[in-house]
Amino acid sequence: MFISELKILETLFWLAYVAVAGGLIYAAVRKPDSLRGKVTAGVVVALAFSVLPGINAKEAIERKLAQAESAKYREAAWAHFRKRCKEKAGEKISQVIEDVEGIYLQRPREKPKESDLRDQYWMGDPYGLVLYPPAEISQYLRDLDSNGIPTVKSTEHGGFRFVETPSVGPGFLRHEIDDVGGKVVTLHSDTRHSRYAVSWEDISTSEDRKYWVAGGRLKVLDLSTNEVLGERVGYVIETSFGSTAGGRRPWLIAQRNACPPIRRNAAVDRLFVHKVLKPMKEDRHAK
Repeated sequence: MFISELKILETLFWLAYVAVAGGLIYAAVRKPDSLRGKVTAGVVVALAFSVLPGINAKEAIERKLAQAESAKYREAAWAHFRKRCKEKAGEKISQVIEDVEGIYLQRPREKPKESDLRDQYWMGDPYGLVLYPPAEISQYLRDLDSNGIPTVKSTEHGGFRFVETPSVGPGFLRHEIDDVGGKVVTLHSDTRHSRYAVSWEDISTSEDRKYWVAGGRLKVLDLSTNEVLGERVGYVIETSFGSTAGGRRPWLIAQRNACPPIRRNAAVDRLFVHKVLKPMKEDRHAK
């Protein structure tokens, strides 16, 4: 039932309620001859139309209105999400580069605060959300298993030999896999060696966030020409619209409803970058 119709019914209900109650009280007061009888009849009718039934009826209508508002909002949110998926989401690849040794992360993702994961207007690109930032770097260095999840084991989906990121001061940070311990080590470098870069941005609008929808863009760039080699635009929707019941982290759970779809725990950024930039096939641990 439409909200406008419910509001009309609510108005009609109260008009009828007041009219019937007033009419009966008037009739009850007029009929008895004695003053005592008039008072008694008036009180009886008034009790019959006591405040409690009116309150219960009003609350029932308000609940229906709230449910209708919620259903209307949910329907609008899903319609908005599907429109974004149809018109904007997807992948575009203009060129594939083979045997890439390393990449430059122009804008490493920061670790989100717990409050960010519950903030409807946190502009941190929930689609490409990485809960633990070191995983963002290591996902490009580690091998991937068949599900696209970084692993320390050797597979056919090898990673890049190094990843570079901006330094707080002059120069750059170079991240590599330690051949001995198998851990990610970070060194300072005065120069950048990567020709290809990866960058992200949150492209959500205020209308998106009103419906708990978020969008992000990932780009793969050739820094020597400033050419965009590939671009992925993804959207997610938080289907419980910010509920934190049971310790929910809305934006983290929102990745379960995404376009393009996201495999749980998969290195979603790396999987796209890998389509554009192919890591060197030689053993990256070879000296």
